[in-house]
Amino acid sequence: MKTLNTLFFLCCLAVSAFAQSPQAVEADLLKSFKKIEYWHQKQDNGDDAASDALGDANDEFGNKLKNYAESYPASITQPFASLKKEHLDMLTSVDGLFRIYSWDTWQGGTMRDFSNVLQYKIGTKTKSVLLTGSQETYIPFYTNLYTFKAGSKTYYLAVYGTIYSTKDAGTGIKVFDIENGKLNDDVEIIKTGSGLKSKIYYDYDFFSVVDIAFEKRPTITFDQATQIIHIPLVEAKGKVTKKLINYKFNGQYFEKIKS
Repeated sequence: MKTLNTLFFLCCLAVSAFAQSPQAVEADLLKSFKKIEYWHQKQDNGDDAASDALGDANDEFGNKLKNYAESYPASITQPFASLKKEHLDMLTSVDGLFRIYSWDTWQGGTMRDFSNVLQYKIGTKTKSVLLTGSQETYIPFYTNLYTFKAGSKTYYLAVYGTIYSTKDAGTGIKVFDIENGKLNDDVEIIKTGSGLKSKIYYDYDFFSVVDIAFEKRPTITFDQATQIIHIPLVEAKGKVTKKLINYKFNGQYFEKIKS
């Protein structure tokens, strides 16, 4: 029954998509997004039916956002201020061709569960990918997006985070590009000891940074001027330090250099 309801919803959305204004699209998304918080609160208050309803609310919003992202090409630059206010995170590339939407599904416990919609532009059209977690796949949240041009190529360096428990967390940086009409999420241009990779990631003890203001916490950054990825050094017990591991772009890939 859930599958039939989802198909019916998507058909209705497809029929009505092009008749709606940007304001109507945002209002519809906001209404759907608020259902997630509503059922999250119900779940926290012990409502036995809230867990399934919360899952349905996340499915509805994720599919709705994905379909609007494709039906409305201009949405890739739409600010969606009301959704940002409700904590839908949006990161948009400088060239306006790639955007990441991230949100907390509130379906995890101390292991936080997130979902993403990746939206990208091909000519006058936009395409999108919905990423949801499972027992086999953990979906992170994204915190920063750098646009990096190297010759004729444009790379998108996305910084992401994971929360596995109140203590165990992680940060990474992943490289995307758009090629052959598709979003490529496996751009292997980071040279590591085990070969070329599309991402670098480290685990850390959250309590080692909890007393530092969020905007001042050591994290992964990319310096456009020097073309260097800066990664905090993590000690053996998971303590994040102010020391850095640096990867500089050499014209083909990022490789580790002496600090």
